[in-house]
Amino acid sequence: MTKKKEAFELSIVPGWIHAEEARDHTSSGTEAGWRVDLPCPQLAPEERAEIIEHFTDDPLELNALLKNHLPAWLDERISPKHSPEAAKAECRCGETGCKHVPAVIQAAEQKLQEEPLLWLTLIGLSREELLDAVFRGWAETMPEAAESSDDEALGRLEEKGKTGPSAGEWLAEAAEQGKLHEPGAGYRDIAFHLNAKPEGEPRIDNWTPLLPNIKAVQQVVAQLTSETAAKAWEDLSGKQDPQSRRKERR
Repeated sequence: MTKKKEAFELSIVPGWIHAEEARDHTSSGTEAGWRVDLPCPQLAPEERAEIIEHFTDDPLELNALLKNHLPAWLDERISPKHSPEAAKAECRCGETGCKHVPAVIQAAEQKLQEEPLLWLTLIGLSREELLDAVFRGWAETMPEAAESSDDEALGRLEEKGKTGPSAGEWLAEAAEQGKLHEPGAGYRDIAFHLNAKPEGEPRIDNWTPLLPNIKAVQQVVAQLTSETAAKAWEDLSGKQDPQSRRKERR
């Protein structure tokens, strides 16, 4: 007869993996359950800079990472040096030959494989920090505007105050909130009719002059455009039942 695995709550934060025994709230016992604290080495400054630079230069790999695909180079060069340190783990159960630490390591490794961005957070580079640095790097590669007079600069600031944030600021904020590919609040309120799926790929403007130093920027924009168009068509097809489509043809 196999022993039933103990349930526990897993928490992963920068530098640490914590796990606590899942307690039955209906239990009247006051004795504290077991708890495992497992440290993990943090990125050195040069390693952080290398990761940020790589994703800044390769938007396709950044897009893959956001979809929970860990690049091979990151797994091979960074992962071996930043694995949880089992030898330094502590468990408050006090038992000889504690089985909690191996169980926690196994569960944590599985979760980190499924969510590579969580692994980056564990070793000291959060999703927000990564995206902020990448967007800042992209902004620095854009050509500088020609110098203008103070009156013109003041006029632009006043217009910006009237119209709200720029497109770049909006994109950066949306990316940090994980809403880069989600429609806005008023999207569902717009009524439109589409009787036929457009043929061919959507027309895409040339982004290369705007981001001349970014690798494969046109391919990234094309991929995002195609995925967004496919998702929009899928949502539309699911909402239009056969009866409504017959009425529209009439």
